[in-house]
Amino acid sequence: MTVRLVECGRGDLVRIVRIDAGRGATLRLMNLGLNVGGTAEVVQCSPLRGPLLLSHGGTEVALGYHLAEKILVEKD
Repeated sequence: MTVRLVECGRGDLVRIVRIDAGRGATLRLMNLGLNVGGTAEVVQCSPLRGPLLLSHGGTEVALGYHLAEKILVEKD
């Protein structure tokens, strides 16, 4: 089932399916190592549209709510 990253909870393992963002935002995510087909774990999701913390490949990445909202994922 495909959902937006912001709909995932702490501890969820996800695979990135699609990024619905502009070219600049997509390139920024790719530079952070978040590519379509890649996997990550949701480490922390702040309430009230706060940032999300993802872990992938031994690295933790913080994403703002609006950017995370544009990432479609499948939960494992």
